[in-house]
Amino acid sequence: MGQDELINAMSDEDIAEMKEKYADNASVILLLDGILETRRKVATQAKAKADYVKGITTLVGKHLAIQPEGETNVLITWEEADIADGEPEEVMVNGTTELRTPHHKEVKPVVRTNVFWSETTSVNRSASGKGNNGVSKRAIRVFKRSGTQLIDKGVYASATKACEALGLIVGGDSATRVLARDGYISEPATS
Repeated sequence: MGQDELINAMSDEDIAEMKEKYADNASVILLLDGILETRRKVATQAKAKADYVKGITTLVGKHLAIQPEGETNVLITWEEADIADGEPEEVMVNGTTELRTPHHKEVKPVVRTNVFWSETTSVNRSASGKGNNGVSKRAIRVFKRSGTQLIDKGVYASATKACEALGLIVGGDSATRVLARDGYISEPATS
């Protein structure tokens, strides 16, 4: 049994006992706190995701039965949009009169069809630290094992950025170890 399997097999009560046993070792306490916080966050995210999927299924469920030919997937993203708050008004700007429409920003859902995961991911392409292909040397592609398949979770500028995006708490541990501990597989990004 590997270290990750052992830690995952431990109950929260077992971890609490270990915290008492190693109370004088700050690095062990930090690691155990990170494990407990990750478990809480995973449970919270799992519930939020289930509620989210249930809401979307309820919202579009009746429309799923009438899928048009050639439409293979749907991507819904939330994007900021300028919303007009009425009619244009005359406003004095630097001694000249201009027509301006009052507006506010609002986040709205945007629906796209036939968009694939690879079209939605991007890599931080900063001016320094690039490899030969223009990708940061620290950039990684992350996968999650699901049975016998690997699910592509995207490309991230670093292991730390991947942990942030995936909701994993690094604490005092290595971001790469945190990814591995939570069942993620990473490899250097090539594009």
